[in-house]
Amino acid sequence: MTAPPEVKYTSTSLSLSSLITCFISCFVIVSCLLEGLCVTSKANALSQSATLSLDPLLWDHVVDLNEDFRILWKIINQDITFEIQARTLGYDRHIKRNGDPEPIVDPSQDYILMWGYENRTHTVLRFRRKLDTCDPAHDIAITNDTMRLLFMYNERDPPHGTVKPGHLPNPGGSFRPYRPIVLTQRPHIQFKHEEYVRILELRNEDVELPGADETLIWCKTFKLDDMKRKHHLIRYEPIYDSPASVHNLQHITLRECHGMHQELEEMAREQGRQCMGARDIPLACNAIVASWSRGSNSFTFPDETGYPMESRQAKYYLMETHYNNLQPDLTQLHANRQMADNSGLKIYFTHVLRRHDAGVLSIGMDPNWRHIIPPGQSQVISEGHCIEDCTAYAFPMDGIHIFAVMMRTHLIGKEIKLRQVCIAAARAAT
Repeated sequence: MTAPPEVKYTSTSLSLSSLITCFISCFVIVSCLLEGLCVTSKANALSQSATLSLDPLLWDHVVDLNEDFRILWKIINQDITFEIQARTLGYDRHIKRNGDPEPIVDPSQDYILMWGYENRTHTVLRFRRKLDTCDPAHDIAITNDTMRLLFMYNERDPPHGTVKPGHLPNPGGSFRPYRPIVLTQRPHIQFKHEEYVRILELRNEDVELPGADETLIWCKTFKLDDMKRKHHLIRYEPIYDSPASVHNLQHITLRECHGMHQELEEMAREQGRQCMGARDIPLACNAIVASWSRGSNSFTFPDETGYPMESRQAKYYLMETHYNNLQPDLTQLHANRQMADNSGLKIYFTHVLRRHDAGVLSIGMDPNWRHIIPPGQSQVISEGHCIEDCTAYAFPMDGIHIFAVMMRTHLIGKEIKLRQVCIAAARAAT
């Protein structure tokens, strides 16, 4: 099943422990980026903070997998450079497809260890490899697909740094939840928060997190303050209530509700309610403003574009949040006593208008009860088309300029493509 892609357009604390980092793709453990033993040196004079590097780089991306593990990366041509900053001391290996969780040493070393060091609390490693190492037996090619980053640690080191199988401290019980990330995504636009930019946090209110393998779709309605003039929304980003929220949040869709309706007023006064998609969402809330999916970070509009906001046009916003915890980290959940969630979206908007208004065009296939997959099929393809009758009605005469595309499928989706087909019609001769 696939959900409609969103097309954005504009119109004219751990003690000493073992460290293992592996990468997963296509729901199968394939290989890993780190192999062999790392070179370490004592650097007690360095700060205990894991954010310091001996040779700082202008990293394209920085992601905290949890409060103790940070990964940074940068892509130049066909090379990708990683840096791992972890509150731990240890070593690095990989795991085999369909094997036990005991990591092994890769016989083919296809990475370059640039340097590494340990201080009293952290291990920092920097290494470089090709996006495609041409070693399919042990490495995974880094592509435009969503990759699954899996990390593992334990409170104890292996005895005397041994690399023999069976000497790791309970590897099967040390795995942590994976984090889906698009490693090849473009660098984030540097956002400068000017004084005329306002911030609004749209948060859920004490939503009870679902158990393992359970799904919850939650709808929360917000009533906007009166805006006497038009504003532009120029950026949005997710708000994580706690480390547990990172593993539960699947996607968030913010919808614009047009008109004044008693139902919307009543919903804005509620804590929120469970919803099951379009049938539980008021028809007035059919315009998508923002869409965030797991694996992505913030989104910043181009300098010349902003999404129009005006209370006379849309006084209510509905935030639809999809929770699903595929691999719960029970250790963290118990440690943080996290039973309810208050995550959401942070939006940035301004009265200083930009040249163009932005919009969101939803295309593709919207799964519903009519969308049936026959049993016993090895592959089922669903297609959705945006025909010319629709675009002629919705698009302005001078056309639109697409500047961003978000592809999304539900859990059963394996692959999604978006194509724009241009057909030139020839006039018949008279």
